[in-house]
Amino acid sequence: MNDAPPTANDVTRITCAVHPHLGTLVTESLLSLGAHTVLVENARSVRQRVHPRAWGLPGQKVELANSPIELFRTTVPRSSAVQVVETLNQTLELQTPGRGSIYAQDISEYSQLNPPVIKEITSGETTAFRDYTLINGILSKVGGCERLTESALRLGACVPIVTRGFGTGLRDQLGLLRITIPPEKEIVQLMVPSHDASAIQRMLIENARMDRSGGGFLYQTPISFGVVDPLLRIGQQEHAASMEQLIAVIDEMKKGTGWRKRFEAPEDRKRDARFVTHRKYSEITLVCSEGKANDFVLAAMEAGAGGATTERVRCLSASDLEGGVGARERGVICVPTSIRDKVVQVLRDMSQALEDPLCRIQVLQSSSVFFHQR
Repeated sequence: MNDAPPTANDVTRITCAVHPHLGTLVTESLLSLGAHTVLVENARSVRQRVHPRAWGLPGQKVELANSPIELFRTTVPRSSAVQVVETLNQTLELQTPGRGSIYAQDISEYSQLNPPVIKEITSGETTAFRDYTLINGILSKVGGCERLTESALRLGACVPIVTRGFGTGLRDQLGLLRITIPPEKEIVQLMVPSHDASAIQRMLIENARMDRSGGGFLYQTPISFGVVDPLLRIGQQEHAASMEQLIAVIDEMKKGTGWRKRFEAPEDRKRDARFVTHRKYSEITLVCSEGKANDFVLAAMEAGAGGATTERVRCLSASDLEGGVGARERGVICVPTSIRDKVVQVLRDMSQALEDPLCRIQVLQSSSVFFHQR
């Protein structure tokens, strides 16, 4: 019999992306609130760096600049999500451009551990906005990540967050042909205004050439509320306040980002196979002990999943609830909603077979999925 609960817990997954020097503040804040599992992953943020042109020539030179960041993820009861986000927002001063970003997503989670009990220390109100969508891009083609991040910055969408992972499952079934598909993947996260998400996604597909074979995989997931880092450009400023600072102030006055809608709704192109998106998909996130992700993915593929992208993460724990084990693997699987429950059940059964009490299975509906179709 499976020891996991027969039904999922309705919880909120909180993701915070900050510079490494702020990592200690994030950890101390989360653990002081009562979070008993915090997953940490190394990542990088991408911005535009502006230089004056050489020899005093008019104009500016713009190039991409990478900065190291850390991604912190934890799950909390939905009733406590607002106060956790607001506590981190105030502690880290995320309203200041360049400090980082944070967002919350309502998920269903299967775990042998109960959700943490969060201490009440705030009024329950938040200054975070509720009109954001997360665009997730998974790329393996050389140069694909650069084109995608450059396009996002040129569109003024957000500060891209990039992590590295490995394609798991599908390559193992290709025999000698697997050498044509690199195992390394780059995962790009873009926190964009919901009202422009579809138009931005279409432009990213075109500009990053994702409508070609091997171009990658792109999908959207909903954000309940969050605070986005608006500092898209770094370098010499021409004015007393940057455009990002002005936008942040107006966002605060308007209580949202709807005022800066830039794109009309994309025209219907269902007949153009390059831009067909799929609506009835779900994101399944698996967190397990190190070295076991491949077994989980192979079991999911037998249930109909197409493969997964896995990443190595480390766990911070305030108690012995996690067994004192810090090494983890995190896998993301996108499947049609019609087989979601079957895949989840197979993963739960595998957790029992592998005797992995640290396994967590998180389910979230995807509003739009794109991949190249021949």
